[in-house]
Amino acid sequence: MLRIVSSGLLAVGLAVGAAGAQTNVPDPFQPGAAAAAEMAVPKAKPASAPAAKRHPASRRRATPAGLTVTITNKRSVGLVELEAGPAGGELKKVQGPLAFGRKAVAHLPRAKDCLYDIKGHYADEADTELTGIDLCKDKAINLTDE
Repeated sequence: MLRIVSSGLLAVGLAVGAAGAQTNVPDPFQPGAAAAAEMAVPKAKPASAPAAKRHPASRRRATPAGLTVTITNKRSVGLVELEAGPAGGELKKVQGPLAFGRKAVAHLPRAKDCLYDIKGHYADEADTELTGIDLCKDKAINLTDE
C-alpha cells in the first residue's frame, strides 16, 4: 500500500524528530552505544602534535653539488676522524667516529680532475694517508689494515 503525505507535514515531522534526536541521550547499556558515541564525537588532534606540512617536489632541497662516496671501515679499530679534499689542496673533515665494520656516506666538493687526498686517524693512534685517489671512478673509500 502506498501513502502520499503532504510535504508540509513531512517537514514538520522531520524537524520534530531531528530536535528529539538532539536532546535524547543514548542509553550507554544499549548494544553498540559505545561505537555510536565514538562515531558521533569528532576526535581532536593533540595540541602538542605539529601540523604536517607538505612541500612540492620542486621545493625540496637539492643534493649538494659534489661527489657522494661511501666510507667503509674494515679495520679492526674504530675511525676517529676522516679528512678529504682535492689533491694538493686543503683537507676538511668529512666523517667523524666510525666503528669497525660500519659504513657511512660522505659528501665531498667536486675536484676538477676527480683526484682526492684522504687522511684518517684511528682509535689506536694510527694514521692513514692516501694521495691522488680517483673517487669519480670508484665512489668508495675502503679503510683496511693492509
